Amino acid sequence: MLIGGHGGMDAGEYQTQGKQFTFPDGTTVHEGKINRDVKQRVMEQLYLEKIPYIDLVPEQKDIRLRERIERAERRNKEHGGKTFVVDIHFNASPSEKAGQARGSEVHISTKASKNSKLLAKISQDVFTKHFPESRFRGIKRKRWAIIHLTSMPAILIECFFMDNIYDYLHYISSPCGLDRIAAYIVDVIKEFIRQSNKLPKAA
Repeated sequence: MLIGGHGGMDAGEYQTQGKQFTFPDGTTVHEGKINRDVKQRVMEQLYLEKIPYIDLVPEQKDIRLRERIERAERRNKEHGGKTFVVDIHFNASPSEKAGQARGSEVHISTKASKNSKLLAKISQDVFTKHFPESRFRGIKRKRWAIIHLTSMPAILIECFFMDNIYDYLHYISSPCGLDRIAAYIVDVIKEFIRQSNKLPKAA
């Protein structure tokens, strides 16, 4: 199951205030919008490769976490327990350190299952192949709802830092960069399916 974290743009209005960053020149990066942009690219690549996927939050609205969890559990049951969650996000440094951090990281629950750990490890290995010029910041443990309160394997990927000018110019503002991020996530999904045999039926 794919999730573009937070809300996107609905009738031109950003749905998750606080999840954005504005550079000194006035350029504003809306995290929910780019999360959905990457998710769309991932879905297109999966479709072309005939790999089933579930878009858990197709809406632009910021669907509450409880509803996301209920949807995930319902869809997992419908697909015989053969689903897993990849929640797509972009990172930002604390305001006093804005722009200082670079790279990508992956989050799993503090009570992560064996398969969640496998999914995270695959994410690390695949990232270093796709982005040898960047830094993988590690696999981190959190009690965030979508990875902590769901029963299926789940990771939350913080792709790059939207407040870092290098990450912004090379990956976030560039269609080529966004395609590279999507290709990375697709390869994570494919390798996890290969190793875990978790492949949902076509929707």
